[in-house]
Amino acid sequence: MKAYVLKLEEDKGVLKVLDMLRRGCSGQKIAKELGVSRTAVWKIVKKLREMGYVVEAKRRVGYRIVRGPDLSVYEVGRVCLEFRRWIKEVKYYEIVDSTNERAKEDGRRGVLYIAERQTRGRGRFGRTWISNPGGLYFSITLPDPFPVDEITKITLTSGVAVAEAIGGRLKWVNDVLIKDKKVCGILCELTGEIENPVVIVGIGVNVNNDVPENALALKDVYGRELNRSEVLRRILERFFNYYELLKSGEWEIIRRAWKNLSETLGRFVRVRTARGTVEGLAVDIDEEGALVLKKKGGFERIIAGECVHVELKRYT
Repeated sequence: MKAYVLKLEEDKGVLKVLDMLRRGCSGQKIAKELGVSRTAVWKIVKKLREMGYVVEAKRRVGYRIVRGPDLSVYEVGRVCLEFRRWIKEVKYYEIVDSTNERAKEDGRRGVLYIAERQTRGRGRFGRTWISNPGGLYFSITLPDPFPVDEITKITLTSGVAVAEAIGGRLKWVNDVLIKDKKVCGILCELTGEIENPVVIVGIGVNVNNDVPENALALKDVYGRELNRSEVLRRILERFFNYYELLKSGEWEIIRRAWKNLSETLGRFVRVRTARGTVEGLAVDIDEEGALVLKKKGGFERIIAGECVHVELKRYT
């Protein structure tokens, strides 16, 4: 499980080279602007080629990237430069067991872990998240500690960010749907000491990958393959906007956004919890992020569980 690592502050020069090569530039000009040798520039070009970039070299003209992968440690690094207030380092894997597991093992804040493919991707209740090549699979370790009882709010916040980024709807507690089919799953976990835990936000989005019959990929929604780095940028932009709102006590704004995007509220649902199965009409998400069900005997709050929409028909 080899990781390609970028430290965003230290490696800004490499990312600048990438931008210069996209426009086309001589090795001499790049070396002069960055204050490095032409040999160092050649080594960067060589590394890019190893990672799938097609770099054209013409005498008296210089280097130019003709085409390249839509996702690589460098593409992800370029995206994350916009968010280096919260992300300090990128770890990119071609194949990994699980980005959440790598985040747990490191236990460091402010790192984004991303993989082309996962062999042991997980959803809630230990379910397997099928992680075929072409999807977007990443985990963020948040830069700030959060109380354990805030994790549901972080999960719901992540859902709002993804749904807005890709044009989806939300099923409580952690699924993003399009046309009633799952496009994205979110798994938030904690690692470290319980008094000061590191919060891990794991997100898996079906983008250009093959999916099971009960799921949907964005390529099938839009009729073409999408640039995964751009999808990542859109998600991170919304996520960190809402993250700052959550930190500043503006949970109510996020809660309203979640309710507006909900496919669960107004439906009859069945929720499997640790105490058993509960059925009822989903009527609200309360101030703590719990799902409120209306039952014959009154109302019941569900803090955590697996929610199934029993009827697609909406109640009015």
